[in-house]
Amino acid sequence: MGYAKIVCGVTGSLHSQKAALEAAVSAGKSLAGLVYVYVADVSFFKRGSGFITSGAVADSLDRLGEQFLNFAEELAKTQVVTARKGPVLDALMQVVQEEKADLLVLGHDPRTFFEKALFDGSLEDHLEELKKQTGVEVMVIR
Repeated sequence: MGYAKIVCGVTGSLHSQKAALEAAVSAGKSLAGLVYVYVADVSFFKRGSGFITSGAVADSLDRLGEQFLNFAEELAKTQVVTARKGPVLDALMQVVQEEKADLLVLGHDPRTFFEKALFDGSLEDHLEELKKQTGVEVMVIR
């Protein structure tokens, strides 16, 4: 199927790197626009102890996100990258809607303890919510 606009979420994981590559390949085949997005979500730190400030963590995540976006940008030779802050699913939905994307590509590896703390519910629940809210097709690279 051909796509007009593809959004791909990136992190530093191996599965995310595979997703970035798959998004670039799909965009090339479809001659689609491609937007990579990195979301820094520090809300889980606000629920925990106060010895780590969410501001310091957010700054570190922002710098890390720049590296991930630079990698994806170089991979696809694209200039369209964006960084967002806030809850990951909300940010992804916002970018998908703003860009009028018809495909969202995400990498997914088995959840770590950290990810389980960050996301409530299963991946499938979150994907169904994304599809319901945006109408976008979601491709998960494992």
